[in-house]
Amino acid sequence: MLKHDSPRILSLGVLNLDFVMELGNEMIGKKKMGRQISINAGGHGSSQAIAAVRCGVPTALIGKVGDDAFGQQIQCTLEKEHVDCRFLTHVPNVHSGLATIIIEDHTDNTFIDFLGANYELTNEDIDHCKDAICQADLVMIHMGPAIMDVATHMIELANECHTPVLVTPSVMTADVPLHFWKKVDYLAMNLAQAAAISGLSGENAKTARISASILSNQVRQGVVVHMDGAGVLVAEKGTMSLMDTCFSGEILDYSGATSFFTGVLAAELVKNSSIQEAAIKAHRAALLCMGKVGVYTSFPSAEVLKTL
Repeated sequence: MLKHDSPRILSLGVLNLDFVMELGNEMIGKKKMGRQISINAGGHGSSQAIAAVRCGVPTALIGKVGDDAFGQQIQCTLEKEHVDCRFLTHVPNVHSGLATIIIEDHTDNTFIDFLGANYELTNEDIDHCKDAICQADLVMIHMGPAIMDVATHMIELANECHTPVLVTPSVMTADVPLHFWKKVDYLAMNLAQAAAISGLSGENAKTARISASILSNQVRQGVVVHMDGAGVLVAEKGTMSLMDTCFSGEILDYSGATSFFTGVLAAELVKNSSIQEAAIKAHRAALLCMGKVGVYTSFPSAEVLKTL
């Protein structure tokens, strides 16, 4: 059994080192000059966990990194953020996950992922965390590339333990049968994910409403869609609320917003906030992320989160 300090939230998602490159407009010959670069721990698993801890909720992550300098940097960042790393494993002779995010004015971001050690995570690794899953208040899972099967297994195990499950789907989950979501308590999504999971075209408020309406009749609790500057949508059994629509700032970069949104939402739910209250705070935190270029460097501090 785990000690009394077992984490209240468990986070599952890929772990990467993020290379965020912001391009400038200057050309020297055929070379485009960069404006700035940041190299920090990233990936959905770590970003979710950092958000939850900054909200004051003890959180552990489950994942694998390589036995390289990048893996060490990921772990050092997580430990600095007070994320519980008891279930983080270094895999010998395997590279850590790497993500390159290229940001350029007036165009969509380019994302290049090399998921490396993330592919080494197995169902047996999840089984080794069963005590923690059973004792947690919530598990939050990003169902993305490299860990789809493992994420499904963790949801099944959480159901056995009667531990609530919060899932952020990826575009890959469009092929998941609709009835699968009956095993999930909460779905947290952005506009693109909401459209993809329901097979709809167009990333806008209309597709978000349709998707949320359909899925809220499947999940046990509710669906939350953060719609950037248009507000946050909460759907419970087909009943929808659109909140926090008064945004007048500038959106510069979407890169880290969804994962941070998920972590804040999870933390506030664990602190017994209503789903509407949790959604508003998570949405405001995501907007702060969008107001800065980068992923880890865009995350609001614990002090700022207390004011939202």
